[in-house]
Amino acid sequence: MEKSLIIAKSILSDMFDVPTIHFNEKISRKFKYNECRRFLVYYLVKECSVKYANVSSYIPALTNHATAIHHCKKMEDMLSIEPRTQRLWLEFTEKMDKEGQTHLIKDYESASTKLLELKLKVRNLKRML
Repeated sequence: MEKSLIIAKSILSDMFDVPTIHFNEKISRKFKYNECRRFLVYYLVKECSVKYANVSSYIPALTNHATAIHHCKKMEDMLSIEPRTQRLWLEFTEKMDKEGQTHLIKDYESASTKLLELKLKVRNLKRML
């Protein structure tokens, strides 16, 4: 979860040209900052099954669960009527899928390498006995 959160923040930061600090601190109420946070809240609730009450622990800029509920409802409305939001959400989810697959492959390769190293250590220990 932590890796996907970092990836999501990074992708959204690039997409909306917003520094990642805006996820942690409520510095501005400008539309692009709110929209960026809204995407992240919606992703956490709908894709990662994070409860509204827990969203503020992942996004400190949100002060309470009511804000998360508002962001999700607003996002659902925007996705149903705004082509721009639909396009941005599709772009975001595609990038998340691509990055997620890349990280899964790297994690698998890393685990495979560690497994081989352990097998070699076990073999060497057996020889010593």
